[in-house]
Amino acid sequence: QLFVIPSTDPLLYIKSMVSEYDIETGACCYARGDDMLQFPGREWVESVMPVHFVPRTEGCSSTLIRTIYHSENAELREKAAFAKTRYDGKPIDENGSVLQLKA
Repeated sequence: QLFVIPSTDPLLYIKSMVSEYDIETGACCYARGDDMLQFPGREWVESVMPVHFVPRTEGCSSTLIRTIYHSENAELREKAAFAKTRYDGKPIDENGSVLQLKA
């Protein structure tokens, strides 16, 4: 199974999704982008499962994805969902300026 975590802090989500059986049998691992090596909860996560860092994917913005699917601000969600994106995946407005996704 694959789970997408809607936060930069994965600890609560991992503890909720991964069972003791998964940990004991080595049936789980954690993968994230290499642009945030010192993430919250890293010490605990590494103590129970392997952590794999993958190169940042150009043209893919995790902030944009989290905003579209998890923002409590409906107007911001809609704006993010229909925004055009730059070469680096950042959403832009009609003038080409990067959208501010923090409400």
